[in-house]
Amino acid sequence: MFIRRYKITQPIFRQKKDFSSTYIYHKNKQSQHDSKEIEANFLQTLIDTIPNPIFYKDHNGVYTHCNIAFTEYLGLKREDIIGHTVYDISSKEFAAVYHKADMDLMKSKGEQVYETKVKYADGSIHDILFTKAANVSKSGLVKGLAGNMVDITIRKSMENKINKLLKLKESMLNINQVILQVNDIKELFILLLEKVTAALDNRDLGCVLVLDAEKNLKIIASKGYDSSFSGKFILKLKDSFFWNATGGDLDKGVIINDIQKLTFRKYTKVLENTLKIKVESSISTPILLDNRLYALINIDSTQNNAFDESDLEVMEYFKKQIELGIAKYALYEETVYLSRYDKLTNVYNRRYFEELFNIVLVKAKTYNGIFFVVIFDINGLKPINDTYGHLAGDELIKSFARVLSNNLKVSDIFARFGGDEFVAVFYGENLQYITEKLEGIIKEFVNNPILFEGHTIICSFSYGICSFPQNGLNYNELISIADKNMYKYKQNYKNKKSQ
Repeated sequence: MFIRRYKITQPIFRQKKDFSSTYIYHKNKQSQHDSKEIEANFLQTLIDTIPNPIFYKDHNGVYTHCNIAFTEYLGLKREDIIGHTVYDISSKEFAAVYHKADMDLMKSKGEQVYETKVKYADGSIHDILFTKAANVSKSGLVKGLAGNMVDITIRKSMENKINKLLKLKESMLNINQVILQVNDIKELFILLLEKVTAALDNRDLGCVLVLDAEKNLKIIASKGYDSSFSGKFILKLKDSFFWNATGGDLDKGVIINDIQKLTFRKYTKVLENTLKIKVESSISTPILLDNRLYALINIDSTQNNAFDESDLEVMEYFKKQIELGIAKYALYEETVYLSRYDKLTNVYNRRYFEELFNIVLVKAKTYNGIFFVVIFDINGLKPINDTYGHLAGDELIKSFARVLSNNLKVSDIFARFGGDEFVAVFYGENLQYITEKLEGIIKEFVNNPILFEGHTIICSFSYGICSFPQNGLNYNELISIADKNMYKYKQNYKNKKSQ
């Protein structure tokens, strides 16, 4: 009988083939799984080396991937992030905003790039550039969203610093152009305050406080503060925010935060302002002249922690420029003063008197005006110098100039002519009035003698008067006639004294 053996062996062969295929299939599957795991581990290791926070969310907004930088930004562990939504890691208020923005982005299948400030887990504030993009398959199905956070704090800080310095440079050019055009130091400080507040961000209020001889701070210029109050404001240097914040170190600027938490009663009125706002933080910079505190510039803000180190650097630059500006102004003022005033008596000198006299003369000729010229000569200055010394003589000259100045009107002109001689112009008066006034001053000196180093000195003077246009039509004529009349008066004075 013929037996077909293949019918027996065939199934056995097939069983061997099926077993091998299953083994290979599972082995391939395991290999693919291991490969994917290796790939996933590699990708995780790769993104963990990236210093910028990176994250990925699926189409439901669930975090599926993130790197170490992202966990550090949130201050959470990876397992507290992966498998969770933004509602699990952010406050409810902000989570709703973030989630809606992400859903809208995935719905639009687009990209989004924007800058914002972010508070890190350690409490520090960073400027962040967010880049987000929807992950869309070839078939157009949205699978999720990838996000990248780039810390641009340093870049933004440098940009802000450069912008501020450019503003300051422009401001200082303007200041240098007008610094010699202002009429007084107050006007200069108003200009400086305007430029400082324009150059800084987060500024709401500002003032300049000048230190006087008694170590009191007085507001000389302000912005946003009540001018009627600031004009009367006085504060001891040691009672100021600046002093308490620096411990008396007067060389550097300082940032003062949490101002509303300060409990010093003396500070209450300092913060009053016309804008009715609460000052939360301030930046204060000292202005030094000859290494001594001259003034403080304060810029105040309604925001707490409104100022940073870059603002201090800007203020330090401004401080140096302001100090140079004020030094220039002081030098200019001194030059102008010396060209117009007598250094001993602080009244006009002869040269400037002649300039002013010409103005009065032209005005009188134009409008048919009348004015009087008076020459003064102090009696007995030489004997006083010989007896008590030249310091006593200087005191006599200063006393005479001070009393005469106090008895003149704003429209009158009074100057030291030289040595013990003085000259004045009285505009809009009559001869009788001037004579009575001067005789009254002579009596005042008799009743109020000068005390010098235990000695009593009575100041007396002679004077001569002439008028325009009755006695003369020009400077030389009027001065000559007044001088002759003065010598007549002096001779009468000597004759009376010898009797």
